Amino acid sequence: MRLKISFIDLHGKDIVFPVHDVKYLLHYLTYNSFSEQMANKLYLEGFPVNGRKFKLFTISDILEKGVVKNGYINFGQSITFYFSSPLQVLASDFGNNALRKSAVKINEFNLYLREFSIMDEPNISGQVLAKTLSPIVEFSTFVHNEKKITHYYYPTENEFKCLIEENARKKYIAIKQAQGVSVDEDVVKDLHFDIEPYRFSQKRNERIVYFKHTVIKGYTGVYRLTGSPELIKVTYDAGLGAKSSEGFGMWEIWNKEDKND
Repeated sequence: MRLKISFIDLHGKDIVFPVHDVKYLLHYLTYNSFSEQMANKLYLEGFPVNGRKFKLFTISDILEKGVVKNGYINFGQSITFYFSSPLQVLASDFGNNALRKSAVKINEFNLYLREFSIMDEPNISGQVLAKTLSPIVEFSTFVHNEKKITHYYYPTENEFKCLIEENARKKYIAIKQAQGVSVDEDVVKDLHFDIEPYRFSQKRNERIVYFKHTVIKGYTGVYRLTGSPELIKVTYDAGLGAKSSEGFGMWEIWNKEDKND
């Protein structure tokens, strides 16, 4: 289920965030819109698969472009973004609890949900063109000279594709298990997924994002997704690649006839 949601300040002030804190503050707003019980489950347990904990939701970037000045970005009187999850219980908890809350305090702002709408479910086939709504991230972590190094992959690298496919498979398993459905992991291995840049420039589409004082490198653009419809749908609902719940990897179906893109 995908929701389009809009928050405003309780006192009608323009919403202004430090540029380098936007991702984290949006993540904070999302977590504080869940019920306390659901937020604790997501934070402490998630939905585990082979030692990894998946949150099984993703969020877009803020849709308002905002005005940047002196290290801050002014979004105006509202911020709007998409929330998506393959789990009905999770999406319902988020939407219903956000409606009931009086406000979420963020810095000097008290933000409350002004409105939300449920988006129509797209028809997912074995090939779609996907336009990013938040950057796609894939990485590996190495230890070199006793120092931990994180390498972020480009969309043109084979490792990028392989990691995204494996991530989609694990999310598929996590979703089925959360729904109480038994999964044969050998069958899951037969599902396949491929991603190819379609409208993409490494320079133009690279995004350097700060999250809790960590620098993250991701990529926007339009990509051709091919493979098993089940895995493509997983990435639509739960995000493409890593760090989905931190606000990375959300996409929408792109229409080649849309002249604004």
